[in-house]
Order: sequence, then C-alpha cells, then structure tokens
Amino acid sequence: MILLDGEITEVNTPPNKADQFRELTIWVQETGEHIEMTCYVHDFKKADFEEGSKVTIKIEKKFDVDALAQDFFKPQ
Repeated sequence: MILLDGEITEVNTPPNKADQFRELTIWVQETGEHIEMTCYVHDFKKADFEEGSKVTIKIEKKFDVDALAQDFFKPQ
C-alpha cells in the first residue's frame, strides 16, 4: 500500500456534464507530479473540497505473481 499526501491546486468544471462532475488537479510533493482526477459533484460537495485542501491518496496494488511469471515466460 502506498499513501501519498497532496494538495488540490485547481478545481475545474468540465465543459459537458458540468452539473455532474468536477475535475481536480492534485499536487503530490513526494513525486513532484500533478494528478488529475474527476469526481462526482455530490462527492465533491460532501467532502467540502476546494483549492488548497489537503488530501491523502491511498493506492493498493494487488497482483498475481504466478500469472505475472507465466506472462514473463510466454514466447513472443
């Protein structure tokens, strides 16, 4: 599991479906990169997001080692 702390640097309204979605740009200092994501307006308002809000992104990566090994040894 990876936890990344970030800050919302920009909130935009997409040109279509403006009544349903918000686009967020999140700066992650640990990676030096911006992450762009879209969320539902309801979730956006419920979380009380705005520019400058601090967020934590949780990434859980699960993979099947056996399947990975099989793919690795497949003839090309």
